[in-house]
Parts: sequence; structure tokens; C-alpha cells
Amino acid sequence: MDERILARIAELFYIYNISQYEIAEKFNFSKAKVCRILKEAKSKGIIEFTIKRNDKNYIDLEKKVEDKYDLKEVITYNAFGFENNEKDLVLRGVGSLGASYIERILKNDLKIAVAGGKTLFHTFKEIKSNKKSKIDIYSTLGGISLSKAEYQNNDLIKMLCEKIGGTCHPIYLPIMLEKIIDKDLFIKENILHEIIGDYSKIDYYIAGVAPVSRESHFYTLGYFDDKFIKNLKEKGAVGELALNFYDINGNFIKTKIDDKTINLSVDRIKQIKNKIIIAFGKEKILALKGILNSRIPDILITDTFTASEIIK
Repeated sequence: MDERILARIAELFYIYNISQYEIAEKFNFSKAKVCRILKEAKSKGIIEFTIKRNDKNYIDLEKKVEDKYDLKEVITYNAFGFENNEKDLVLRGVGSLGASYIERILKNDLKIAVAGGKTLFHTFKEIKSNKKSKIDIYSTLGGISLSKAEYQNNDLIKMLCEKIGGTCHPIYLPIMLEKIIDKDLFIKENILHEIIGDYSKIDYYIAGVAPVSRESHFYTLGYFDDKFIKNLKEKGAVGELALNFYDINGNFIKTKIDDKTINLSVDRIKQIKNKIIIAFGKEKILALKGILNSRIPDILITDTFTASEIIK
């Protein structure tokens, strides 16, 4: 076709925002032909795209993390230039990106499982969607009696339901039993397994990670002590995913609390289709490296400082 026509149609579509349907009527072409003409104009170099990317460095950083840890997607909040005392601003920024991701994936009949605390609270808080979807949202942790109400897993899933619609499925059990018994039997008797059912049918698992240190949420609440932390570190533990502990290479470590903790085991988490980790901060770098080395996460939402550190 005459290159003049190719250029004219490309100009109408890309410069003047004339729809393909209107162009087809104007030139007496079919809409399919207009689409083919635009592709031809591109292949002949008549159309050339220049994408202005002020955030190119961050896109490149995300790609490096994706490639290193075989992730489907990495999303980073630009935290370069922030001071240590501005952590709350970064928390809000990372939460906003997490909220945008959740809004993007929303559709009816999704099944979402949740395990988290403060970071997930700020993520769900930032959701602006007015769309109410037919979704099932599951808690995967028992209750934490000493925690702030908004950080409780049952309260988190209720908050998410209020934002995006759907039905929430809480777990009315303590997060840690007083006696070690057959946890699987206990869970089944309390219908947790019946509620969730086949874990491979869950579309998304949204969670945070924590370091093995006194800064751990569960340490501050008194669920384990200095002796337990010391024992974990002697075994090489660097992080925790919903009270599943692991080393820097992503190997999970057996602990004395495993049999009395109401949570999802690693094997069950692995069965879920998409695992999203939302976490950031200097204190979580080793914990993030370890969980990424486990190859469990599919999507990581963090900040640029943390992302740059975990690929060093």
C-alpha cells in the first residue's frame, strides 16, 4: 500500500486519537484492514515509538530481581533519598503499590488467602476500588490475642472484604496451642481444611515476611523468647513466613512450635497458584533473600532500596 496512506492512517490514529472504526469509515476500509495497516506502518518504520521513562532505573532494577529469583513480577516503590525516620512514608508507598496490584487482579470467583500483619494492613487500607467482586477470602493464621485488632488476620480479611467485596472465612482458633498435639487433626476438627479445601484452587496467597530477631512481630507479642531466637539462629534461620522458619538458602527449618501453630505449612503454601510477598526495609533483607531463594514467591512488592540490596 502507498506509504503516504500508511502514514496518514497512523497519524490519525496515534496523533489525533481517531478510532480505528472512524478511520475505517473514512477510507472505506474494514476495521481489520486498518489494524493491518497500522502493523505494516510499524514494520516499515513509518511509526517509531519513543517511550519516556523517568523511572527507567527502577524498571531495570525490577527486571534484575525478576531474573535472579525467577519471579513473575517485581514492583518497587522509589524509596531512594528517604531518611530512616521516614519509614512510615515508605510503608504507605509500598502499601499503595500492593493495593494497586490487588485492584488490577480483581475478578469474580477469585480465591485469596491472607497471612500478614502491619504491612498488609497498610496495603488493604490503600485500596480505592469501588468494584465489589464475588470473591472468597481466607485467613490462614490463628488469632493473636495480644496484637492490635487491625493487624489480626481475621480482621485483615474482613477489611479486605469491605474494600473489594466477597465472603471472608476467618479462623476462630488461637495462633499457638498450649500443648503439642496432632495439628492436622486439630485443624480438621475445626473445619479449617474443609473451608479452604484444595489449596491448588486458591488463586493468590498474600503475605509478608519477618526477620529472626527481637523485631519480629511474634517476639514482641511474647510468642517466643531469646532462647528460641538463639536456637533458630544456631540452625541458620534468617526469616519467617507465617511462622515457617527458613535459612538464607531457602531451606525450611523444623522448630519446636511447628506442631502447635495454627498456620499453613510450607507444602500447602507451595500448592497455591500465585504467592505474593509484600515486604521492605533494612531489617528484612536477609529474610527476603531467604524466601526468594526458596522459590516460593511469584510476585514481590517492595521498595527500591530493599530491591537493590537483595541482588547484591
